[in-house]
This record gives sequence, C-alpha cells and structure tokens, in this order.
Amino acid sequence: MKKALHITIAMALSTVGWGQFSRVDYAEEMMLRWKYAEAYPVWAELAEEEATPDSMRLGYARNAAIAAYQANFIEEAMAWNDSLLFNAEAAAADWVRAFELLCATNQHDSLPVALSMASLEFPDDPQIQNWSLGVDRLLSLIQDSTSFEVKKLRPQSEAEEFSAFPYEEGLVYMSTGLNAGFLPTVDGWTGQYYTELCQIENLEVPFRRYTWLEQIRNQDIFLAFDHTRKHDGPVAFDRDESYAVITRNQEALDTTSGVLRSRLMIEFWKRYVYEGEVKWQRDDKHPFKWNNPSYSVAHATFALNDDIIIFASDMPGGFGGMDLYTSTWDDGEYSEPKNLGPTVNTDGDEAFPYVSSTGALFFSSNGHPGIGGLDIYLHRTGASKIERLGYPINTHADDFSFVFDELEGAGWLSSDRVDHRDAIYAVKGNPTAAVLEVHVQSCDGSPLNATLVDLIDADSGARYTEETDDDGKVEFTVARNRNYTVTTQIVAGMDTPPELKTFVGDVEGASVVVDLNYVQELNRITVVDMEGNTLANALLSFENAKKQRLNRVTDASGVFEWGEEISSDYSAVHVSLINYWDGYQGFKQPPAGCPMSIQKTIALRPKTKESEVINLEVIEYDLDKATLRPEGKRELEKLITYMNRPDYQTYRIEFSSHTDCRKDEAYNLDLSQRRAQSCVDYIVSKGIDPSRIIAKGYGESRLLNDCADAVTCDCPGKNNQLDPNCQECSDAQHQANRRTELRLLPDE
Repeated sequence: MKKALHITIAMALSTVGWGQFSRVDYAEEMMLRWKYAEAYPVWAELAEEEATPDSMRLGYARNAAIAAYQANFIEEAMAWNDSLLFNAEAAAADWVRAFELLCATNQHDSLPVALSMASLEFPDDPQIQNWSLGVDRLLSLIQDSTSFEVKKLRPQSEAEEFSAFPYEEGLVYMSTGLNAGFLPTVDGWTGQYYTELCQIENLEVPFRRYTWLEQIRNQDIFLAFDHTRKHDGPVAFDRDESYAVITRNQEALDTTSGVLRSRLMIEFWKRYVYEGEVKWQRDDKHPFKWNNPSYSVAHATFALNDDIIIFASDMPGGFGGMDLYTSTWDDGEYSEPKNLGPTVNTDGDEAFPYVSSTGALFFSSNGHPGIGGLDIYLHRTGASKIERLGYPINTHADDFSFVFDELEGAGWLSSDRVDHRDAIYAVKGNPTAAVLEVHVQSCDGSPLNATLVDLIDADSGARYTEETDDDGKVEFTVARNRNYTVTTQIVAGMDTPPELKTFVGDVEGASVVVDLNYVQELNRITVVDMEGNTLANALLSFENAKKQRLNRVTDASGVFEWGEEISSDYSAVHVSLINYWDGYQGFKQPPAGCPMSIQKTIALRPKTKESEVINLEVIEYDLDKATLRPEGKRELEKLITYMNRPDYQTYRIEFSSHTDCRKDEAYNLDLSQRRAQSCVDYIVSKGIDPSRIIAKGYGESRLLNDCADAVTCDCPGKNNQLDPNCQECSDAQHQANRRTELRLLPDE
C-alpha cells in the first residue's frame, strides 16, 4: 500500500549508462530513487552468492529486507529480516522491522516473545521501548469489532485497485492494471504500472472485461480528467458533483536532493454541459498555489462546506510524515493551509481523508495506536480525541480510503488484507447516523429564525453549529447512540440561553425544542480595568429611550446584578469611575415575551494626564487638624470641574474621610467627619448643589495598614502595654491613614 501513500516518481540526476555501474552501485541508486522493486532482486542475488564475503553478506541481506518491505513483498521481507535477527551484528532497527512484519502478517501473538528477546539485546533502544510499552494496548485493539460486513467489490480483478469515490450512480477508483499508451511505464517502487482512474458506472455490475480494442481506445479508463503517463488519482467530488479535485504528479521536479523527484500535487476540475453531454474542464484560472516541487500535496477531499478542502501533505512544519491540512476558498483562491493539529496528526503518516454527512472526518494513519499498517480513524469537529474503527474495518494490513455514508450504513474501503494486494471492499451495516431536528421558540411560543444553534457531542466534545430557518428549525446529522447538549448562541438581549440535554438512540430521527422561557433570568455587569482587575464602586447609569437614568454601583468584587427592578426599557448603561474614562454598553431587546438576561464585562481605560487625574492622596491633613491644605484644594477644583460636566449633572458623590489610630475612637470619628465636611464645604462654596455631595467620616475604623491596629494591638499613646508582636506605625504609615476618598453614589 505504500504506493498509494507515497506515489512519487523519481529519476536519476545523472544520465550515465548503467553499464558503468557495479551491481551494488545500481542497487544503491535504485534505493535512492525509491525504485525498491528493482533494487530488491539485486540485493537478494548479492546476499545469496557464495562469492560474497561474510562481512558484506549481512548488509546485502538487510538491504534486501528493506527493499522487499518497501515494495510490499511481505513474505520475502520477512524471510530476509528473520535471517538478520540472530546474527551477532543484528541492529535494533532489524527488530523493529520484525515487529512491523509480524503485524502485517497477522502474527500478533508472536509479538510478546519477539519484544522480550529484542529488549534483552537492546534494553535502551527508544523504539523497542515504545513497542514494549504499547504491546498490551495493541493486543487489546485486536479484540475491537464492529457489526459491519466487508466484502471484496471486484474479486475477479487481477489488478491492484483502491481509493473508490462515489460518482453519479457508480464509483471512480484507481487501478494499476493498465496505463496510457502502447508502451506503458512501470513504477520502480512497486514493479507495477502507474495508476489510472477507472469507473464503475453501475454498481449492480461492478466488474467487466475490456477487449484489446477497447483498451487501445482507452475505453477502460475514466477520461473525464484526461490521463497521463504518470500516476492519476485519487479523485474526490463535491456534494453536487460540480467540482472535483484529483491528485497527480507535478511537472516541476524536486531538486532538494541528489535525485530528481516528481512530488504530488492537486488539480481542480469544473463540470459543465456541452450539447447535452457532461464535460469536465481543468480550472487553470485557479491553480492550487500551495503545490510545491519540494513536497507533496495529495488526497484532497471536500468538507461539508464545499469551500473547505482537507488534504495530506509532508510540507515543512508538520508533525512528521504526511499530515492532514485544511484550506478554505476565499476571494478567488485557497487560503494558507492549516495543520489539523496533534489530535489528528502524529509523527507517522495521516492520509486519505473523507468527510461524511455528519461532518465526521475519516482518515488513515500509521502513527496512532493500531494493529499494523494503516488503520482507519474518525475525528469529529472540535473533539479532543479520535476514534479507531474496529474489525472488520481495520485489520493487520493497510486499511485506507474509507468512504462511508453514515445515514445509509454503507460505503467503500481499500485494503491489502488479502495477499498484500490492494482491493476495494464494499462495507455494509446498520446506519450509524440520525437526523436531529431542533426547534427554537421565543418565550411567547413563536419560532425564532436566523438563530445559531450549537450542538455538542457530550461523548467526544465535537461541536456543530447551524442557523434556524423561518420556522425556527434546524437539522443536524448526528451519530447515533450519543448524548448531546443543545443550546442557542447568544440571542439579542439574552446572554445566557438555555441548555437542553438529549440522547439520540438507534433511530432514524429525533426532535427537541429549545424554549427561551427556560433562560437563566440573571442580569450581571462586571467592571474591570484594562488588565482585567475588577473595579469596585463604579457607577452604572442605566438609560432608557426617554433619556431617563437609574444609577447603581458595583460591589466590592466589581459586579452589579439585578432582576425585575430594572426593566428592559433601559437599553444602555454608562459606566463612570473617578480617574477612568467612561464606558458604555447597549442592550438589544430580547425576543418576544422574553425577559432581558444579559451578562457583560466592561473594561475602563485609566486616565493618565495630570490635569485629568484627581489625586486624592494629596488631600491630607496635619495631626489633629481638619483644615484643607493648598494642594488638597487644587485637587478639589478638578472634582468641581468633573461634577459640572453636563453628562454628570445627576451624579452624587460621597467624601469619605479617615484618621490614623492615635487619640481615642470617638475623637477620631468626630475629626474624620470634620475633615470630610471641610471638603464638602469647599465644593459647595464653589456652586455645587449640596444635595449632590455627602460628607462621611469613618475615624480609625478603616486603616490601610496593620502595623498597630487599634483592635488587635491597640495604638501607641493609648496603651503602654503593647503586644510584643505588634509593630509600631511609622510617621509615613500614620500619614497614609489620614486620607480622604471619593465614592460615586447610586440613586437613593
């Protein structure tokens, strides 16, 4: 199957005739050119010759094992590799190859013994250690099974066939049984003809023999996309079969090594009708700009959204081998490829993607835990894990190109499970998908259209989003026997839409209703600074269409919550806080009959200019005094300007004054009240309405530091018997406690 994964043409950089090379040179050159089928018999012959020195025989045998394995000559590869294992010069890589060959030949029961022997000989080899750690899981995977029936589609065919894709009433697939022209070329990797596209027009008659004349006329080849003397395929069609994408060899050659190689690329073709006949034309106006001579792009397929393709590539920056990528049609070209990430991709190969009607991505991988070769896995959108399909979908062999209709429970699979030859298998079983119909209705029972609905698969984490139609309905194609959570995305005026949990069993269809009556009736505004720190005592001024306002403030955690006391007529809020620029948030009206339910976070940007910042730290007092200092008056002038702004005419402010802990509590309370009142009197003298400003003294009850707390330690000057653990306040700390603060007040 390696030919289907890495179909790439290689040729020598030099044009010197082979007569100038020894057999070793020739075989090494063939290996370098990936022509393993041509290299293998040379290495085997060299290893078997009596004249070959023992010092070189082991190397020839190893190369014979490698070439046979790469060319998919499994029995030959196993025979040569076994001859290496019990030689004193055997390498750890020979044992790793032995493990892979045991899996490829379905001899998993022999793995524990082989691993034990290899571990004794190479206890520190990381690959052998990884195999040892994973063998128990590998053996448990063999027990996985599904209820599907797998049957070879064309048992009469003598060619290798794979990568079938539905087209019209039949299939288009790849075959190595024929090739263009009278002198067809052979792939040196496998020793077979290069692949061509063929068609099964009627699935009731999947096999027919073509006469020699029909073959000369290319009637056995699917000619809609032309054909080349290199590899053609696989191909995939979009949902309405108006667009196709095909994998082919690039014309430009890879020059990054000493061998010229023709990497893989993808082409797009458009369907049209001419004189009543369906035709296809290559889209030369929009070539895939991410094709590159130095790496391969292959196996592309269309996602549920036909503007998105998923493809395999070994482009730089991946996780290793072939990775899966997405690219989106945008403004006349496909966007830069995006790697599907470590949930899907590994340091092995991921290839042959296909997206089902549920949006599930089926793909093949030899990097995820399996039981040999390529196995088939599926990944659902947004899921944090993948799922491996059980037997008989996956076997010890290479299983790939899984195209499956989950609603019908039928599809096609490619595998080399019999005689190590690729073949197409028909897959049949019970449907694995159902249609879930979701109805979204407003609080008065009317349908809610143009509303995004989220469906989350509780088992895998997969997430799907669709928009309701005019009847408030949306349909999802989902996997059966799964738990789901259904919710709408944010609805106007309602930031907390209801969640509905449902189970879709083994049924064709199911239906649920999302009723906004069950929305969480909670309104919350959180005010933060630009770093996300919450801001207490921020004034929230709610405004309705008549410009009437209700003023509220955030609590110590920067939050204000409300229910019915503020009606949905108030559709906006202005946020103010001393020394911050104002914030604003508008609220849309909720759907018919529904209460408002909003949860917003509003970030305020701090003021930075000295002329804009009211620095209350300079409103300080001398010991035992309530008289304002000149610097304090300058800051109060800024506050007067602030309160005179037209937008702030309804704002009320509290002056909070504090003392240090010296003197007794009653004295300090009176002193703080006098200090606060001195500020108020100054502001009122400047024309501010006395009803808009309040003086409040807190005495020593809210100290900023605990160096000598009046409650726990008493205070110097009050009690000479201080707790030895108490620290006496410094003059600076006492000064910090003698302060005045500003607080915007809510409506009374």
